[in-house]
Amino acid sequence: MSSQKLERFIENIGYEANFDVLIIGGGITGSALAYEVASRGLSVALVEKEDFGGATSSATGKLIHGGLRYLKRFDLSLVREALKERRILSNIAPNLVYPYPMILPNPGILERIGLFVYDLLSFDRNWTWDKSKKIPAHKNLSKNEIQRLGLKGMDSAIYFYDCIMPSPERLTLAFLKSAAQEGASVSNYTRAEELIFDGNRVTGAIVKDFIHNKNVKLKASVVVNASGPWSQDLLNGTKKIKVPVPKTRSEGIYLITKKYFDTMVLHVGKKGHFSFAPWRGKNMIGPTEKAYYGSVEDWKLSKESILEFLEYINSSGLLPEKLELKDIEFAYGGLRPLAETGGEDKETYSASRKSELQDHSKDGIEGLISAGGGKYTTSRHFAEKIFKLIQKKLHKKVGSSVSEKKFLKGCEIPNIESYLENAKTSHPNISKNTIEHLVRHYGTEYESILELTNFSKQLSEVLNEDGEIAAQVLYTIRFEMAMNLQDIFLRRTGLGTVGLPSDEVLSKVAEIAGKEWNWSAERKSEEIEKLKRRLKLLV
Repeated sequence: MSSQKLERFIENIGYEANFDVLIIGGGITGSALAYEVASRGLSVALVEKEDFGGATSSATGKLIHGGLRYLKRFDLSLVREALKERRILSNIAPNLVYPYPMILPNPGILERIGLFVYDLLSFDRNWTWDKSKKIPAHKNLSKNEIQRLGLKGMDSAIYFYDCIMPSPERLTLAFLKSAAQEGASVSNYTRAEELIFDGNRVTGAIVKDFIHNKNVKLKASVVVNASGPWSQDLLNGTKKIKVPVPKTRSEGIYLITKKYFDTMVLHVGKKGHFSFAPWRGKNMIGPTEKAYYGSVEDWKLSKESILEFLEYINSSGLLPEKLELKDIEFAYGGLRPLAETGGEDKETYSASRKSELQDHSKDGIEGLISAGGGKYTTSRHFAEKIFKLIQKKLHKKVGSSVSEKKFLKGCEIPNIESYLENAKTSHPNISKNTIEHLVRHYGTEYESILELTNFSKQLSEVLNEDGEIAAQVLYTIRFEMAMNLQDIFLRRTGLGTVGLPSDEVLSKVAEIAGKEWNWSAERKSEEIEKLKRRLKLLV
């Protein structure tokens, strides 16, 4: 098979290893940085205490966007940066990022001016490698067009485009795979227990491999703290660094319901914005913007947050019927790693989404960098900024950046639409629905998944309405470092990301995983119960 196999490097070393750079945190920031560092010719290790992209990086609204609302803060530089990165991500990951239409109902003069400026700032939006990915300028919809789209309660509306990534988990994984292809060493379920100091210089970290229950010393010339909302916790776990813990963090949640809109509809109100986004035959509604005061470890999706959001959704007047608790099929969310929390402790909506880079040499600690805040959209560019600081500290000759110029691993597709049509023609015995899903989510690696179906009829079985097949389960175990059922259902496939699957699907997946991992019947039952608890709507 042509697929590159991700492997937990921590299993293949003794109790100590040396690198140029150690990255703590395997979300999109850490993964993009690992790719940048490795592709520039430096040795790099990345450790993640749970699974890659499993926290904030997966708790998104799936948009790759400029951030129209940041224009209200006159944050033109951030919007411009994000719009440029929108184009770059669409170029380097053509199967995972593509143009997506949306509607802004009843816009005021500020919104109309904002979209005009948005178009100006995205002047290069059609400088795409794939010419099928052109994004038109915004336009005003006539009343006839509004009616034709089946939209109610709108006197006027603007139609415009951003981009969507149907699976942020797989886009994070594409960066991680690209990093590994360039020589990066990566390991999930590996927690940084403590930083290692030599005087006032950080020289690495003691990490714990939870899979094999052993501690390993990782030495590095530069350590990057990219642990998102856990950033302050990592620093305060040392005796030499003390940083203030934010009094307020930003909680964002999303609700999954039946489909009410076929086109994404954006609502902007006094309490913030949210959208109804068509996604996998459902509507994804969110995000919220709510202050959270507890510890990061204690956060969980609460009934209170869901009910509060439902009240706000219903007050928008956009739905033909009142949305109730029983209408929620699934919900998810997380905490944003903001660089600030706004002007007041209680307010997070207006907090900046700019990335924040902290060189701890200013605090008297050498060899340590903290990278926080930022948007998913701008993570690749943020990684370039972090690397510049790393380079200054290492004084090593490195190669030029390629992350803007090369396809990500598995995304080497010059024209996604023609590639997709060719894939469907080449595999006439596979449903078009399955081919569509596999190409959109796995890119050029889709054929490796189909090859697995030659070994067992069981692996050809379709598991959900999206066309996902059982072979994906085996593929993610053998090639993508999935370590348990939650990894499989939530971060490698979409089998659990719209709610709890049927007992039949749970059993089939557990059977494949159990056979590959040599699980006992008891272990399989435990894994299924853990997954059920994780996917149960907490209401």
